[in-house]
Amino acid sequence: MFKRFIFLFCFWSFSCQEAEYNLDNPFDPANMDLVPPALFFHPPKINTSLGQVVSVELYGLELDSAAAAHLKVKYDWGRLKYEYITPNEFFTGINNPVEIIIQEEGLLDIYIYYLPDMQSSQNEGGTWSLASIYFTAIAIGESDLEYDPVITILRDSNNDPVLINEFGMGKINID
Repeated sequence: MFKRFIFLFCFWSFSCQEAEYNLDNPFDPANMDLVPPALFFHPPKINTSLGQVVSVELYGLELDSAAAAHLKVKYDWGRLKYEYITPNEFFTGINNPVEIIIQEEGLLDIYIYYLPDMQSSQNEGGTWSLASIYFTAIAIGESDLEYDPVITILRDSNNDPVLINEFGMGKINID
């Protein structure tokens, strides 16, 4: 009888407590203090070791529909070596997007095009990853990641610019 009482007491005491959620994840786009529509790096801070390959996503926050993007990304080429890039969900439709990458010392010019099909000529917009960039850490220190706001642009299917209010920065720390 005592065991049954303990079981019922434990069951009742755990089931009556309200769940507590921590909603202050700094990597959540809503907590990044960006004014949408915006572009940012996800995660915004990466810690890695010398010789490791890391990936960072080029992310859009509440973007309007787009058919193409020219993303100019700056990084410290003395600390990071560009490896490759993969397009992600934002420009993926029935067809896979086409990407063209031009690499210079510390600069990436990334061109991504949505391939139209019978149902649509651009994506639906929203908060999605545009692409992932992979780097190898080649020197100890810190590398900032930045969009060039003068060059970086998204365009809709009518070739009109898509508004971007803000550009978030990223950082890769190499130990």
